[in-house]
Amino acid sequence: MFGLSMLLAFAAVGCGSSDSDSTDVVYSLEIAGNADLFKIGSVDEAAIRLTNSAGVDVFPTWSPNKELIAFISDQNGSSALWLMDSNGESKRQLTGPALDVVDFRWSPDSVRIAVEVVGVGGRSISILDTDTDEMSSLTEGAEDARVGDWSPDGEWVVYEAVEGADSEIRRRNPTGVDEITVAEGRGLNPRWSPNGQWIAFGRVNEDGSIDLVVLDKDGNGESVAAAGINGEVAHEWSPDSRQLVYVIGSGSDAEIYVIGRDGKDVKQLTSNRVEDRQPRWSSNGSSILFLSAGDGAFDVYRMGKDGDQQSRLTLKSELVLGADW
Repeated sequence: MFGLSMLLAFAAVGCGSSDSDSTDVVYSLEIAGNADLFKIGSVDEAAIRLTNSAGVDVFPTWSPNKELIAFISDQNGSSALWLMDSNGESKRQLTGPALDVVDFRWSPDSVRIAVEVVGVGGRSISILDTDTDEMSSLTEGAEDARVGDWSPDGEWVVYEAVEGADSEIRRRNPTGVDEITVAEGRGLNPRWSPNGQWIAFGRVNEDGSIDLVVLDKDGNGESVAAAGINGEVAHEWSPDSRQLVYVIGSGSDAEIYVIGRDGKDVKQLTSNRVEDRQPRWSSNGSSILFLSAGDGAFDVYRMGKDGDQQSRLTLKSELVLGADW
């Protein structure tokens, strides 16, 4: 079963975002120790409740074609991956009670999902086909793996792997045998650029600080785009692959920034005395969705790409655990 402290830690990482032009936002809302999923279109609309289960429903994530929503729920006693349509209908559980699912990523074709599960010796990644419900292992049993991202063509999955004393960023073909080490050393949240040319990840330094690193898909041309980022909050590429949005600081000092892929033109987008987290680009790059704390709760906000036109989509009455659009 989920605990709320664990939910907040996972929600800080996030489960990826969609490429749709729609402004519909799906989010998880904690209500009296439970959590259900809602959908809202704009600040002027009433939210639509999508789930009403006895368990905790979190990490709602649109499929890239905007037709389906995947989420994690413990309503049947274990942390499982579920699927429903855009209106909250046709709900079905995709993984069984033997798998403790903690994270996932949609493939670009909106059919496959890379699923991260907790096992006895650590975490592993499997590929789930939503048409057939068949699962196949992506990572080896000796690896302790954290799911990262799909390449835009769906040919590769990039992830963090720890094997013994070694830690690497790797990419592997989910339908073949090829595996390529992209970067050595501890890396967090590897993300593929929408144009397929670049991979960005958080590199953990010996002093514990984390840098935002960019290199090409083969592991060449490495450069530090930003220093001192919050590695618990996933960074994200802009749709044109020219910028990255990320978070610096933690707790009430956490603020959202954007920077060019080359480390130039850094801009702070939020500036307040509460925590800001989980920034997500809109599909056309004009807006950014994010969560912001206040009055003991997190709410969903949106803002322009330069930090202007900030508006709140949810009311400061309950705790929002995660959101996607």
